[in-house]
Amino acid sequence: MAPRILYEVTTILRDEGVAQRWVRWILDEHIADVVRAGAASGRLLHIDDAPHTYVVQYEFASRDSLNTYLSSHAPRLRAEGALRFDASEAAYHRRTATIIER
Repeated sequence: MAPRILYEVTTILRDEGVAQRWVRWILDEHIADVVRAGAASGRLLHIDDAPHTYVVQYEFASRDSLNTYLSSHAPRLRAEGALRFDASEAAYHRRTATIIER
């Protein structure tokens, strides 16, 4: 069985107003779009000691399923986000990790 993969997107937002709009979009639309595009699940976290900083964690069944998402769906979904929130409003950092369990 292939190990599951965590795909994490950290977002720093310009101010509280932008953060409120962004959170609504993530919870109402974007997480569901990524799940429809291949993620097994997604969740939103707020970083307690960093104002306007959030982490979205998506779990993928395998590295192959993440790679399919990244090549086939991520460009379109990222473009949708860029139309809603420009670079002066939102900065993104992405990373992946292999989930290790017994």
